Amino acid sequence: MAFLFSPKARAFSDESLESYLLRVVAENFFDSYQQLSLAIREELHELDFEAHGAFPIELKRLNVYHAKHNSHFRMRALSLLESLLDLPPHELQKLALLRSNRRFVGGMSAVHRNGVDIPLSFIRCADEDGIESLPICPQCLKEEPYNRQVWHLKPVNACAKHECELIDHCPDCQQPINYIENESIAHCSCGFEYATAPSVKADSQAVVLSRSLFEGDALSNNPLLFMGTSATQRFAALLWYQKRHARNTECIAYRAVGYFEDWPTSFYRELDAVTTGAEARLIDLFNRTSFRSIYGELILDSQCLLPEEKEPHFIYLALMEYISKIVESHPKSKKPNVADMLVSVAETAVLLSTTHEQVYRLYQDGVLIAGFKQKIRTRISPHIGVFYLRQVIEYKASFGNDKQGMYLSAW
Repeated sequence: MAFLFSPKARAFSDESLESYLLRVVAENFFDSYQQLSLAIREELHELDFEAHGAFPIELKRLNVYHAKHNSHFRMRALSLLESLLDLPPHELQKLALLRSNRRFVGGMSAVHRNGVDIPLSFIRCADEDGIESLPICPQCLKEEPYNRQVWHLKPVNACAKHECELIDHCPDCQQPINYIENESIAHCSCGFEYATAPSVKADSQAVVLSRSLFEGDALSNNPLLFMGTSATQRFAALLWYQKRHARNTECIAYRAVGYFEDWPTSFYRELDAVTTGAEARLIDLFNRTSFRSIYGELILDSQCLLPEEKEPHFIYLALMEYISKIVESHPKSKKPNVADMLVSVAETAVLLSTTHEQVYRLYQDGVLIAGFKQKIRTRISPHIGVFYLRQVIEYKASFGNDKQGMYLSAW
């Protein structure tokens, strides 16, 4: 028998977990989420003592990824809550943002929902203070009063369905809209009804990004929007673009679509400018200069996802093609050139799509030769340029383009 009444409208597939729990609050005539959570914790105390302590009292701490040490207890608590609400198994877990073992550009953490990994830095209200606004689409709320999970994503600034801008401040009192802090889906704390707010037509590129972010566009040649690119790869590309071009996440929607529309020409144009000016930046010969000192974190950042998906990311493939052309167009000569720069163990591992340990083995077996003499019994630092770029690329090419990841026997 259900301990609580579940909302008449079942959880929508695109609804946030916090939104559904607020609808449970309203259905059971509680004044606040805190009252509901205390009632749930009291009931869980009888059913499962460990899980009851994992159910948060604050709404902003509800989602599973907020749990620092006991996320498995949080999952168990959600399962027990499903039984209290007489819901089908996993109904609430489908709405939750879960922890992910994926790492994005630069080792950034990720959350997981419905088969898609999303950079944690892209989640609005991901901080403990919960002071960030959570924008809404008035027309969506007019049709169905619940908060969409996609509104929690920083790159999304437009409604894909109604092609209008998401509003992040109350038109009446100008306070930031945040239904988690306010604990109200349809109204501001001043009493204004969001569904009555006027809509403003959104930028076309912001609409395109919002529409294609999860589903893709079968007719587009843009690799960011193309249906063959997974949603996780799209988020990885957006994070790569943000790190390289737009520090402000909110600006991504207005620039990224256009940038990748001209891919990889736009990317190669940037790299050509760096390559052309490389000699002017030298303080030593090319064969004593690290690749990183000229191109920055270019190679390491091209590893957009870790673990990788079955198909390499399109950014990585474009970079590999460019670096291969650098080596081809700069044959070895008496005078060192740009293809003779030194790459680190970490960069070599990315170029070869393998592990640091295998790179060390290639060095120990004499396959890769260090650009300068190493101290005896001293392990090479993984972040110091030591192997010639030319040698690494030529070694990779010797295995063919289809070979990924394994260059030595496991034994």
